[in-house]
Amino acid sequence: MLGVDEFAFRKGRTYGTLLVDVENSLPIDVLPDRETATLAAWLRTHPGAEIVCRDRATSFTRAVQ
Repeated sequence: MLGVDEFAFRKGRTYGTLLVDVENSLPIDVLPDRETATLAAWLRTHPGAEIVCRDRATSFTRAVQ
């Protein structure tokens, strides 16, 4: 189970994406932005996630699909 959420490196300017192992409450990776393509590429190279917990950000929805 993968948790996905964005955070601010610099509020209002630069955002990243945090990926968390929800079952173990451990961070897995930090992505340099919150773009659809970045998360989609990460998911393609790490195909083990069966469930993705995310907020309502449309970029995350498109990446998971």
